[in-house]
Amino acid sequence: MLIIFVGANAHFAVAQQEILAKYLNGLPKDLKLNEQSPQKYRITADYFNGDIFGNFMNKTRVTGDYTRGFKDGSVKWNKVAIANGSTREGSFENAVSQDYMENFSYVPSDKMLDAASFSSFPANSFHSKNLIWDMLAIETFAWIYFDSLELNRTFRPANLPQEIPLAGEGTFTNKDIQLKWAGISQMNGEVCALIEYRTFDNPLVVDTEQIKIKGRSHYWGTILVSLKDKQIEHALMYEDVVMDMKMTGQPAGQLLNTTREIKFEKLN
Repeated sequence: MLIIFVGANAHFAVAQQEILAKYLNGLPKDLKLNEQSPQKYRITADYFNGDIFGNFMNKTRVTGDYTRGFKDGSVKWNKVAIANGSTREGSFENAVSQDYMENFSYVPSDKMLDAASFSSFPANSFHSKNLIWDMLAIETFAWIYFDSLELNRTFRPANLPQEIPLAGEGTFTNKDIQLKWAGISQMNGEVCALIEYRTFDNPLVVDTEQIKIKGRSHYWGTILVSLKDKQIEHALMYEDVVMDMKMTGQPAGQLLNTTREIKFEKLN
């Protein structure tokens, strides 16, 4: 029995070393994004609003279906809806379809930071625009620097723009983006690279006719990228924003705290 047990342990050790050599020595440098057919994702973004002392006020859920992988390089949004809730643990109610987002299509690029790209959007559509900007961020973190990542080593991109225009409604400044390949996982039957990202103390300015905001944002999360075809299999984003907000007609601003929890689920 001892001989069998020792032999089994030796076999396991060899198999383990083979796995480590295959997946942990480095990410495949020649891996290309392979999309034989359009890929669909469901994005769910939950906003929890309160004061700076942690007292809950209200919440909002924004959902939408995002499809990418079309032959012309375009992506498309469908079934975008916004619902609200009045209690922290209660349900989101009265979801309202954002019809202007139905079949909204574009080629992902920096042009989606320009006001002209949202000419069909109504005023006060910041939640819907955030869906687009969040997906741009996830795809950037998943793919653009993939070849530069090393296991458990922090990588700081040097060529990302710091101050980002928010379609003519303000600016967001990324101060110190950090990426890390943290290991190997599995999702949707695919072996995946687990990529972590984080950036703290990012200045936020919103300036419209209805609202003015000055604040700061921390955001972080994880992305699972398939090692077979480089498709994003799953992602999470968390954000904490502290802000001084002033609405039109208010004599003074109000200190608020918004936290966001965003899930990117692959549907096919």
